[in-house]
Parts: sequence; structure tokens; C-alpha cells
Amino acid sequence: MTSIKQLNLQQGYALLAKKSHQTGTHRHYGIELILCEQAGFDLFTENGSYLRLNAAIIPSNLPHRFQCGDATCQLLFLDPLSPLGQYVFNRYQLYLRQDIVANPPDIENLFSDFQSLNSLSSAADMNGLRKIDFRIQNCLQQIRANPDCAKLSVRQLTEVSFLSESRLSHLFKQQLGVSIRQFILWNRIGLAVSKSNDGHSLTTAALYAGFSDSSHFCRAFSDMFGSSPFHTLKS
Repeated sequence: MTSIKQLNLQQGYALLAKKSHQTGTHRHYGIELILCEQAGFDLFTENGSYLRLNAAIIPSNLPHRFQCGDATCQLLFLDPLSPLGQYVFNRYQLYLRQDIVANPPDIENLFSDFQSLNSLSSAADMNGLRKIDFRIQNCLQQIRANPDCAKLSVRQLTEVSFLSESRLSHLFKQQLGVSIRQFILWNRIGLAVSKSNDGHSLTTAALYAGFSDSSHFCRAFSDMFGSSPFHTLKS
């Protein structure tokens, strides 16, 4: 069972609550924070098994499998390039991590005072955060400025990055930890969610964001968040 608490992918976050939730091995663009104060949950990665955790942070693009039994867990997904994503990335030194952060300190504050911290991180001095190559910045601006980003190709992005396709793909992954395709998919899902929140049907929202149909969008959304948009967006 999934309930939506806050969802604004265009601002870089999705906060969900899930009971008796489990997934197969998957990975996603967003940084994922999990909090379960009732009992505990289990996480499995290529590097180890983590049992009966109360909290965890899963870095962007890390393959993992999750199960929480009968407990209710809160799941916070963050765009790693958003102010709050950058805050978490640096606060918990995810740039040094090859695996999850198990039971990180003070993570409860991110859930209990989410709005205040989101505002605080947005206004914070961004000096010392990840430095992104200006050529990749150009690509990010191009993707975000293009509402029909599904049709953007790596070839088109070479025109604003002044790099070859292979070099651009390599540098993008090196700088951000995810592929161009994954970043574009996050933005397309965010666009569809925004249209759905405006009252459009999932089919209309999916087509507007460049998905072939609502089923295509549902698969992408489920892969990203582990639940169907029919239940999540309409809850």
C-alpha cells in the first residue's frame, strides 16, 4: 500500500509512505532516503546485506533490493542536483560512498521538518557543493528548458556542450553519476506528474511528456518509485 505525502519532481522531491513494501533489484536517478521508526527494513546491494535498519540513504544509481515486512516506511526521493539533493549529497559525503549509508545520524530531521529544511537548503550558500563542468551545465539547462525533452538526443546536446557524443556521454556520467537518458527520464516523469496534478488524465499527461502511452509512463514511474502512478498520483 502506497500513499503520497508530498510530490513535486520539478522542485526535486517525492515523499511517499509505503506499508509491506518490497522490490526486486533496481536502480534510479534519485537519491533515496528511507525511514522506518516502527520496526525495521532490509536492504540488499551488491556489496552486502543490511538487516533490520531503521534508516538508510541510497546514493543515486546504486543497484539495491528492499523489503519492509509489515512495517510502514517513509521514502524520500531527491533529485541529486536540487538544493536539497546537494545538501544530502554533501552532508552525508555520498561522493565517498560505494554503498548505502546505514542508520545515518539526524535523518529524522529531513522527514519531520521537511519543508523547513527544503527552504533552508534552497537559500543556503552553494559554495563547496559539487562543481559541474560548464559544458554539462549547458546540457542540463537545455534539457530543463525543453518541455518535450523525450525528443532530445545526445547528438543535439553536443551542439551546446561542444563535445563529441562519446565524450559527452562519458563526462555526463562521470560528473553526475547517471546517464543522460536517466536524467531526461526523471524530467519527463516530473513533467507528466505535474500535468496529472493539474487535473489531466494519466494518458494525457503521459503523451504530453513524450511517453508512447499511459502503460509506458506507468512502467517508467514504477521503475523509479516502486509503485504504480494510478495508486500514487490519485491517492
